[in-house]
Amino acid sequence: MEYKKILVMTDFSKDSMVAVETAASLAYKFGAELSVLHVAHDEAHFDLYVFEKELDSINRKIIEEAEASFCRLEEEVPLLKDVTWESLIRRGAPYEEGLHEIESRDYDLLVLGSHGKRGVKRFLYGTTAEKMIRNCPVSVHVTRYECTGLKK
Repeated sequence: MEYKKILVMTDFSKDSMVAVETAASLAYKFGAELSVLHVAHDEAHFDLYVFEKELDSINRKIIEEAEASFCRLEEEVPLLKDVTWESLIRRGAPYEEGLHEIESRDYDLLVLGSHGKRGVKRFLYGTTAEKMIRNCPVSVHVTRYECTGLKK
Protein backbone atom coordinates (compact mmCIF):
# COMPACT_ATOMS: atom_id res chain seq x y z
CA MET A 1 0.00 0.00 0.00
CA GLU A 2 1.20 3.48 -0.82
CA TYR A 3 -0.20 6.60 0.82
CA LYS A 4 -0.44 9.96 -0.93
CA LYS A 5 -2.59 11.95 1.49
CA ILE A 6 -2.65 11.33 5.25
CA LEU A 7 -4.85 12.92 7.90
CA VAL A 8 -3.87 12.88 11.56
CA MET A 9 -6.13 14.16 14.31
CA THR A 10 -4.65 15.86 17.36
CA ASP A 11 -5.84 17.36 20.62
CA PHE A 12 -2.19 18.19 21.41
CA SER A 13 -2.08 15.61 24.22
CA LYS A 14 0.86 13.21 24.64
CA ASP A 15 -1.29 10.47 23.11
CA SER A 16 -1.99 12.48 19.99
CA MET A 17 1.63 13.64 19.68
CA VAL A 18 2.57 9.98 19.14
CA ALA A 19 -0.04 9.91 16.37
CA VAL A 20 1.39 13.08 14.78
CA GLU A 21 4.91 11.64 14.95
CA THR A 22 3.71 8.36 13.39
CA ALA A 23 1.81 10.22 10.66
CA ALA A 24 4.84 12.40 9.90
CA SER A 25 7.00 9.28 9.67
CA LEU A 26 4.55 7.64 7.25
CA ALA A 27 4.29 10.85 5.20
CA TYR A 28 8.07 11.00 5.00
CA LYS A 29 8.37 7.34 4.01
CA PHE A 30 5.73 7.57 1.27
CA GLY A 31 6.31 11.17 0.17
CA ALA A 32 2.70 11.87 1.14
CA GLU A 33 1.01 15.13 1.99
CA LEU A 34 0.03 15.41 5.65
CA SER A 35 -2.92 17.28 7.13
CA VAL A 36 -2.98 17.77 10.91
CA LEU A 37 -6.51 18.36 12.18
CA HIS A 38 -7.45 19.80 15.56
CA VAL A 39 -11.14 19.89 16.43
CA ALA A 40 -12.04 22.41 19.11
CA HIS A 41 -15.17 21.31 20.92
CA ASP A 42 -18.24 23.27 19.94
CA GLU A 43 -19.76 25.37 22.65
CA ALA A 44 -22.97 26.10 20.75
CA HIS A 45 -25.00 26.27 23.94
CA PHE A 46 -22.67 28.65 25.77
CA ASP A 47 -24.88 31.52 24.64
CA LEU A 48 -27.41 30.30 27.21
CA TYR A 49 -24.88 30.94 29.99
CA VAL A 50 -22.68 33.86 28.91
CA PHE A 51 -23.13 37.18 27.16
CA GLU A 52 -22.39 37.42 23.42
CA LYS A 53 -19.26 39.52 24.04
CA GLU A 54 -17.90 36.86 26.43
CA LEU A 55 -18.73 34.13 23.91
CA ASP A 56 -16.80 35.97 21.18
CA SER A 57 -13.85 36.27 23.56
CA ILE A 58 -14.01 32.55 24.40
CA ASN A 59 -14.17 31.63 20.71
CA ARG A 60 -11.16 33.84 19.88
CA LYS A 61 -9.17 32.35 22.77
CA ILE A 62 -9.90 28.78 21.63
CA ILE A 63 -8.67 29.52 18.10
CA GLU A 64 -5.61 31.42 19.38
CA GLU A 65 -4.65 28.52 21.65
CA ALA A 66 -5.00 26.02 18.80
CA GLU A 67 -2.90 28.21 16.49
CA ALA A 68 -0.22 28.59 19.19
CA SER A 69 -0.16 24.80 19.64
CA PHE A 70 0.30 24.36 15.90
CA CYS A 71 3.21 26.82 15.99
CA ARG A 72 4.95 24.62 18.59
CA LEU A 73 4.22 21.41 16.69
CA GLU A 74 7.41 21.38 14.58
CA GLU A 75 9.46 21.76 17.77
CA GLU A 76 7.68 18.81 19.36
CA VAL A 77 7.73 16.67 16.19
CA PRO A 78 10.89 17.71 14.26
CA LEU A 79 10.15 15.27 11.42
CA LEU A 80 7.35 17.63 10.34
CA LYS A 81 10.07 19.93 8.96
CA ASP A 82 10.87 17.24 6.39
CA VAL A 83 7.34 16.71 5.05
CA THR A 84 4.67 18.80 3.36
CA TRP A 85 2.01 19.44 5.96
CA GLU A 86 -0.83 21.77 6.77
CA SER A 87 -2.74 22.60 9.93
CA LEU A 88 -6.53 22.50 10.03
CA ILE A 89 -8.89 23.71 12.75
CA ARG A 90 -12.54 22.72 12.89
CA ARG A 91 -15.24 23.31 15.50
CA GLY A 92 -17.63 20.65 16.73
CA ALA A 93 -17.57 17.03 17.85
CA PRO A 94 -14.13 15.56 17.02
CA TYR A 95 -15.34 12.35 15.41
CA GLU A 96 -18.01 14.14 13.32
CA GLU A 97 -15.61 16.82 12.12
CA GLY A 98 -12.91 14.22 11.45
CA LEU A 99 -15.31 12.29 9.24
CA HIS A 100 -16.39 15.49 7.46
CA GLU A 101 -12.74 16.30 6.74
CA ILE A 102 -12.09 12.81 5.38
CA GLU A 103 -15.16 13.02 3.15
CA SER A 104 -14.18 16.48 1.88
CA ARG A 105 -10.76 15.39 0.55
CA ASP A 106 -9.09 12.39 -0.98
CA TYR A 107 -7.30 10.91 2.05
CA ASP A 108 -5.75 7.44 1.96
CA LEU A 109 -5.13 7.05 5.69
CA LEU A 110 -6.28 8.40 9.03
CA VAL A 111 -3.87 8.32 11.98
CA LEU A 112 -5.10 9.05 15.48
CA GLY A 113 -4.08 8.46 19.05
CA SER A 114 -6.07 6.54 21.58
CA HIS A 115 -6.15 7.60 25.22
CA GLY A 116 -7.00 4.04 26.19
CA LYS A 117 -9.81 5.17 28.48
CA ARG A 118 -11.70 2.41 30.21
CA GLY A 119 -14.71 2.06 32.43
CA VAL A 120 -18.25 3.37 32.40
CA LYS A 121 -17.66 6.46 30.22
CA ARG A 122 -16.07 4.35 27.51
CA PHE A 123 -18.86 1.77 27.74
CA LEU A 124 -21.65 4.37 27.50
CA TYR A 125 -20.20 6.78 24.96
CA GLY A 126 -17.30 5.12 23.19
CA THR A 127 -14.12 6.99 22.37
CA THR A 128 -13.40 9.25 19.43
CA ALA A 129 -11.02 6.57 18.14
CA GLU A 130 -13.70 3.88 18.31
CA LYS A 131 -16.25 6.08 16.54
CA MET A 132 -13.75 6.97 13.83
CA ILE A 133 -12.79 3.32 13.27
CA ARG A 134 -16.43 2.24 13.00
CA ASN A 135 -17.35 4.95 10.49
CA CYS A 136 -14.17 5.85 8.60
CA PRO A 137 -14.19 5.18 4.84
CA VAL A 138 -10.36 4.91 4.70
CA SER A 139 -7.77 2.84 6.56
CA VAL A 140 -7.12 3.87 10.17
CA HIS A 141 -3.88 3.59 12.13
CA VAL A 142 -4.36 3.99 15.90
CA THR A 143 -1.41 4.74 18.18
CA ARG A 144 -1.13 4.54 21.97
CA TYR A 145 1.28 6.59 24.06
CA GLU A 146 1.43 3.88 26.71
CA CYS A 147 2.73 1.37 24.14
CA THR A 148 5.75 3.46 23.19
CA GLY A 149 7.67 2.71 26.36
CA LEU A 150 7.80 6.45 27.11
CA LYS A 151 7.15 7.68 30.63
CA LYS A 152 4.21 10.01 31.22
